[in-house]
Amino acid sequence: MRASDIGTARVIQAPATLTLRDAACLMRRQQVGCLVVVREDGTVPVPVGIVTDRDLVTEAIAARRDLDTTTLGDVMSAPLATCRADATLAEVVGILRGSGVRRLPLVDGEDTLVGVVSADDVLVAITELLGRLSEAMMVEPLLDRSYT
Repeated sequence: MRASDIGTARVIQAPATLTLRDAACLMRRQQVGCLVVVREDGTVPVPVGIVTDRDLVTEAIAARRDLDTTTLGDVMSAPLATCRADATLAEVVGILRGSGVRRLPLVDGEDTLVGVVSADDVLVAITELLGRLSEAMMVEPLLDRSYT
Protein backbone atom coordinates (compact mmCIF):
# COMPACT_ATOMS: atom_id res chain seq x y z
CA MET A 1 0.00 0.00 0.00
CA ARG A 2 1.41 3.37 -1.06
CA ALA A 3 0.72 6.92 0.11
CA SER A 4 -1.12 7.70 -3.12
CA ASP A 5 -3.38 4.68 -2.54
CA ILE A 6 -4.62 5.94 0.81
CA GLY A 7 -4.47 9.73 0.37
CA THR A 8 -6.56 11.99 -1.79
CA ALA A 9 -5.61 13.55 -5.11
CA ARG A 10 -7.96 16.47 -4.40
CA VAL A 11 -5.79 19.24 -3.02
CA ILE A 12 -6.96 22.81 -2.61
CA GLN A 13 -4.07 25.21 -3.15
CA ALA A 14 -3.82 28.87 -2.25
CA PRO A 15 -1.20 31.59 -2.54
CA ALA A 16 0.61 32.83 0.57
CA THR A 17 -0.93 36.27 -0.02
CA LEU A 18 -4.52 35.05 0.55
CA THR A 19 -6.08 36.62 3.66
CA LEU A 20 -7.20 34.37 6.47
CA ARG A 21 -10.84 35.37 6.00
CA ASP A 22 -10.69 34.43 2.31
CA ALA A 23 -8.84 31.22 3.22
CA ALA A 24 -11.55 30.25 5.72
CA CYS A 25 -14.24 30.96 3.12
CA LEU A 26 -12.36 28.86 0.56
CA MET A 27 -12.02 25.97 3.01
CA ARG A 28 -15.71 26.16 3.84
CA ARG A 29 -16.73 26.35 0.18
CA GLN A 30 -14.49 23.41 -0.77
CA GLN A 31 -15.30 21.49 2.45
CA VAL A 32 -11.64 20.82 3.29
CA GLY A 33 -9.64 20.95 6.48
CA CYS A 34 -6.44 22.32 4.99
CA LEU A 35 -4.97 24.44 2.24
CA VAL A 36 -1.58 23.80 0.70
CA VAL A 37 0.16 27.13 0.32
CA VAL A 38 1.97 27.42 -3.00
CA ARG A 39 4.22 29.84 -4.80
CA GLU A 40 4.32 30.08 -8.54
CA ASP A 41 7.59 28.82 -9.95
CA GLY A 42 7.14 29.39 -13.64
CA THR A 43 4.02 27.47 -14.61
CA VAL A 44 4.11 24.91 -11.81
CA PRO A 45 2.87 25.75 -8.31
CA VAL A 46 5.44 24.72 -5.68
CA PRO A 47 4.14 23.76 -2.22
CA VAL A 48 5.79 25.90 0.48
CA GLY A 49 3.48 25.56 3.48
CA ILE A 50 0.20 24.29 4.83
CA VAL A 51 -2.61 25.86 6.84
CA THR A 52 -5.19 23.73 8.62
CA ASP A 53 -8.52 24.56 10.18
CA ARG A 54 -6.79 24.11 13.54
CA ASP A 55 -4.16 26.69 12.53
CA LEU A 56 -6.93 29.18 11.79
CA VAL A 57 -8.33 28.70 15.27
CA THR A 58 -5.07 28.69 17.23
CA GLU A 59 -2.93 31.08 15.19
CA ALA A 60 -5.61 33.50 14.02
CA ILE A 61 -8.81 33.58 16.02
CA ALA A 62 -7.36 32.75 19.47
CA ALA A 63 -4.41 35.06 18.76
CA ARG A 64 -6.90 37.81 17.79
CA ARG A 65 -5.29 38.48 14.45
CA ASP A 66 -7.01 40.65 11.89
CA LEU A 67 -8.52 38.12 9.47
CA ASP A 68 -8.68 40.70 6.69
CA THR A 69 -5.00 41.68 6.76
CA THR A 70 -3.22 38.56 8.04
CA THR A 71 -2.22 36.22 5.23
CA LEU A 72 -1.64 32.50 4.91
CA GLY A 73 2.05 33.26 4.67
CA ASP A 74 1.91 34.75 8.16
CA VAL A 75 0.52 31.61 9.82
CA MET A 76 1.40 28.67 7.56
CA SER A 77 3.44 25.77 8.83
CA ALA A 78 6.80 25.92 7.11
CA PRO A 79 9.15 24.47 6.17
CA LEU A 80 6.70 22.02 4.71
CA ALA A 81 6.98 18.33 5.52
CA THR A 82 6.08 16.36 2.41
CA CYS A 83 5.93 12.73 1.41
CA ARG A 84 6.60 10.95 -1.87
CA ALA A 85 3.43 9.64 -3.47
CA ASP A 86 5.05 6.20 -3.79
CA ALA A 87 6.06 6.02 -0.11
CA THR A 88 5.04 2.92 1.80
CA LEU A 89 2.59 3.00 4.66
CA ALA A 90 5.49 2.55 7.10
CA GLU A 91 7.33 5.51 5.53
CA VAL A 92 4.23 7.70 5.81
CA VAL A 93 3.91 6.81 9.50
CA GLY A 94 7.59 7.62 10.02
CA ILE A 95 7.27 11.03 8.39
CA LEU A 96 4.09 11.87 10.30
CA ARG A 97 5.72 10.85 13.56
CA GLY A 98 8.99 12.62 12.85
CA SER A 99 7.42 15.87 11.70
CA GLY A 100 4.62 16.05 14.28
CA VAL A 101 1.98 16.92 11.69
CA ARG A 102 -1.33 15.24 10.84
CA ARG A 103 -1.39 15.97 7.10
CA LEU A 104 1.32 15.55 4.48
CA PRO A 105 1.25 16.90 0.95
CA LEU A 106 2.20 14.19 -1.53
CA VAL A 107 4.74 15.04 -4.23
CA ASP A 108 6.02 13.21 -7.26
CA GLY A 109 9.64 12.86 -8.44
CA GLU A 110 9.71 16.50 -9.59
CA ASP A 111 8.26 17.78 -6.28
CA THR A 112 4.95 18.52 -7.99
CA LEU A 113 1.99 18.43 -5.65
CA VAL A 114 -0.15 15.37 -6.42
CA GLY A 115 -2.21 14.78 -3.27
CA VAL A 116 -2.51 14.86 0.49
CA VAL A 117 -2.38 12.03 3.02
CA SER A 118 -3.57 12.40 6.60
CA ALA A 119 -3.09 10.53 9.84
CA ASP A 120 -6.77 9.56 9.56
CA ASP A 121 -6.09 8.05 6.11
CA VAL A 122 -3.31 5.97 7.68
CA LEU A 123 -5.60 4.76 10.48
CA VAL A 124 -8.27 3.73 7.97
CA ALA A 125 -5.68 1.86 5.86
CA ILE A 126 -4.25 0.04 8.88
CA THR A 127 -7.75 -0.89 10.03
CA GLU A 128 -8.54 -2.32 6.59
CA LEU A 129 -5.29 -4.31 6.58
CA LEU A 130 -6.02 -5.69 10.04
CA GLY A 131 -9.51 -6.67 8.88
CA ARG A 132 -8.05 -8.54 5.90
CA LEU A 133 -5.56 -10.30 8.17
CA SER A 134 -8.33 -11.26 10.57
CA GLU A 135 -10.40 -12.70 7.72
CA ALA A 136 -7.43 -14.64 6.41
CA MET A 137 -6.79 -16.15 9.83
CA MET A 138 -10.44 -17.20 10.23
CA VAL A 139 -10.45 -19.36 7.13
CA GLU A 140 -9.54 -22.92 7.99
CA PRO A 141 -7.87 -24.85 5.21
CA LEU A 142 -9.80 -27.82 3.93
CA LEU A 143 -8.20 -31.00 5.17
CA ASP A 144 -7.22 -33.52 2.58
CA ARG A 145 -8.63 -36.75 3.93
CA SER A 146 -8.02 -38.79 0.80
CA TYR A 147 -5.30 -40.84 2.51
CA THR A 148 -7.69 -42.30 5.06
